[in-house]
Amino acid sequence: MNNDSTVHTGFEQGVATITLSRPHAFNALDYATIEGLRLAIGQAVAEPGVRAIVLRGEGRSFCGGGDVLAMHAHRDELPAFISRMIDSFHTSVMALSRAKVPVIASVQGAVAGGGISLALACDLVLATSGTRFVTAYAQLGASSDGGLSFWLTRRLGAARAFELLTLHGTFTASEAHEWGLINGVINAGSADAEAQEWARKLAAMAPQAVAEFKQLTAVQGRDALQAQLDREKAAFVRCAGTEDFARRVAAFASRSQGGESRGGHA
Repeated sequence: MNNDSTVHTGFEQGVATITLSRPHAFNALDYATIEGLRLAIGQAVAEPGVRAIVLRGEGRSFCGGGDVLAMHAHRDELPAFISRMIDSFHTSVMALSRAKVPVIASVQGAVAGGGISLALACDLVLATSGTRFVTAYAQLGASSDGGLSFWLTRRLGAARAFELLTLHGTFTASEAHEWGLINGVINAGSADAEAQEWARKLAAMAPQAVAEFKQLTAVQGRDALQAQLDREKAAFVRCAGTEDFARRVAAFASRSQGGESRGGHA
């Protein structure tokens, strides 16, 4: 185990397991966690002998998205703060895409906003049957980040992607599987074990062949992903500069501090 207190990495039998560890906040992404994730991914891909990576979240949720309370705490510099967070987050997304080894996401609970982006940035995604995906950005008065608009449009088409990002932003694990967004729906409590089993199988394969297959299946979209991440950052920063965004962030913080919610949802 290592690095940041909110992100831990373990190595076993050719598999690196990166764990988001802010269970009290549904593993919401504050700046320290985003930076910890960036460092953990860098360490995992550079570690000799690693043949696969599993990305998971501790507790009831894989990742509740961006930490809105952290955004509220930086309300006097929201656009600049959001810009720093997105820069680090997008570095992690591209690192997952460029990694020569396959990355498997094991997800559960309410997966919101940037949490969905993070899962879909992985090569394979396994979700427990009770997983609920919530795009969440529109409710906050923000646009997406982490490549969510890229993945949804690429896999579902522009009309369905727009619908999910605005009007109907909640969908189940079964729906995500039916639509081709994830690779499997697993019984509650079994997603981590299944993800580790998939990772061990991949780790046992010829590493050059696996790396080549990842390159062949990812390369066509990689440049387009980077361009879309740049567009997403610019759009989100524009939203962060609006009075509407600041008002909605403040309203969320007020509800959370009143005990209604602890997680981040952007």
